[in-house]
Amino acid sequence: MKKKTAAIGAGIAIGVFAILTYASPHWQLYRMRQAVEARDAQALAQYVDFPKLRASVKLQMAQRLGADSSYSEARRNSFAAFGRRMALAVIDPVVDAAVSPSGIVAMLDAGDIRVQPEPAAVPPAPAPASEERPREKPNYDLSYRSLNQVVVERADGGGVRFVLDRDGLWRWKLAGVELRGE
Repeated sequence: MKKKTAAIGAGIAIGVFAILTYASPHWQLYRMRQAVEARDAQALAQYVDFPKLRASVKLQMAQRLGADSSYSEARRNSFAAFGRRMALAVIDPVVDAAVSPSGIVAMLDAGDIRVQPEPAAVPPAPAPASEERPREKPNYDLSYRSLNQVVVERADGGGVRFVLDRDGLWRWKLAGVELRGE
């Protein structure tokens, strides 16, 4: 009887562990969304791997601008080398502005990459209450790419795909984005 009880207990424990492991990115996404809705950039920052995210965005922006062309082409063509340097010079500050705590809040709120300007010293005057309408928040779908990586994308298929990497057993961090093809 003890063996049967122990086997049932072990089965239940394994089942609970599997459910928690499977549900952990959903829970993390829920917590990230709460931070976005509260516009709490510091709370959201704990869910972001900034170096990986910046590298991901810079790489994809460079590919979009053609700055990732081969070095051999740049050696043969001085205009290509100049263009590559100029594109990289433009990409770095733009990505650094977009991949900041306030930029991440704006990105996740819109479901797309947006450059969020630094907050102004004087807050803008609030709009009259009669004109305010609640804005629809984008719905997100989450799917596993592997055991250690999930992809989050807007349910309507727009915007960018957000890539979360496992950080420990049940924690996940935003580590990359995938721009959609045009």
